[in-house]
Amino acid sequence: MKKIRSYTSIWNVEKVIYAINDLKLPFPITFNQMTWFVLSLFLVIFLSNVSPLSLIDGALLKYIGIPGFIAWFMSQKSFDGKKPVGFIRSIFRYYSSPNVTYSEKKVTETQLVIEVDVTYVRSEVIGLSD
Repeated sequence: MKKIRSYTSIWNVEKVIYAINDLKLPFPITFNQMTWFVLSLFLVIFLSNVSPLSLIDGALLKYIGIPGFIAWFMSQKSFDGKKPVGFIRSIFRYYSSPNVTYSEKKVTETQLVIEVDVTYVRSEVIGLSD
């Protein structure tokens, strides 16, 4: 099999933030990590009165630690060579797609009733005497 070399990955470099305005960050973060942090922060704020999050009293852990862990987890870990979002998307797509497909289209299964014509033959055994 012949490999075709492609240099498009050279241009797909993930952008990294080293500072916000004049505040230098202790470690560089990517836009992907920042997006996950903000989304999970909004989720924690929205669900702060739900049972597991309502039991956490520390604001630092609740509003910085949990979103920070989610952002780190979503950017570092991979399942089956995919990022967690792609992995979850593929699982959702697998379970939501129809079970039987042909050329990416759903196949409807219909009950096929086969009526076979059967001919019954009545036979009688006639005894022969010697």
